[in-house]
Amino acid sequence: MTPIAGFSPDLFAAKRVVVTGAAGGIGRAVCDAFVKVGAEVIGIDRDEAPGILRCDLRDRAALQNMAETVSSGRPIAALVNCAGTFRRVRLPDSDAGGELDAALALQIVAPYLLLRTLLPALRNGAVVNITSTSAERSSRDASAYSIGKAGLRMLTSALAAELAAEGVRVNAVAPGEVETRLTAGDPRVDALIARIPMGRRAHPAEVAAAVVFLASPLASYITGATLVVDGGFLAAC
Repeated sequence: MTPIAGFSPDLFAAKRVVVTGAAGGIGRAVCDAFVKVGAEVIGIDRDEAPGILRCDLRDRAALQNMAETVSSGRPIAALVNCAGTFRRVRLPDSDAGGELDAALALQIVAPYLLLRTLLPALRNGAVVNITSTSAERSSRDASAYSIGKAGLRMLTSALAAELAAEGVRVNAVAPGEVETRLTAGDPRVDALIARIPMGRRAHPAEVAAAVVFLASPLASYITGATLVVDGGFLAAC
């Protein structure tokens, strides 16, 4: 197994890490990265995949049952909230309301409720939320997504202040354009890359490395922060 440059392969040895949205894209890369540093990863996704615990996080009863099961046993070193949804839906469209409901349920409500249930097992642990540059700068025809990610950014700040006394650090990683299945075939890709100073999209593993850093003891005095991983996109806007 190829190690992650700069990280000890036993950084999370014998420690449990919970990752939502684990079946693909950034979530899958985050799971792989934690395995490379020795973690026991509990992946959660609504889609079936090998080694993944299936749960639709929009279903509050299912979320609660799953979280209670996961929180039993050994402590949890980190919770990474990757689950989300993205479709280009304009406000006048008939299903814009449904898209907003899904975005808020997955990107704000689920992380809040999941952390509430896992908190006793997360003492002295870390939470990393995956937000987006769309939380800092709105994405055209994707208002629901931008609103959800902006709310998750504020949830990160609020819970960081609230849980510091519990020994729990809460941070976020905000990716820009990333090479994933969801972005494959996007007709706007050339125009988007032209606006990124580094001239390319991120690989999911590059986002995952930022997540591992914030979840690790290397970031022991960092909480309430958002680490932007966008190749300089926001700096150039």
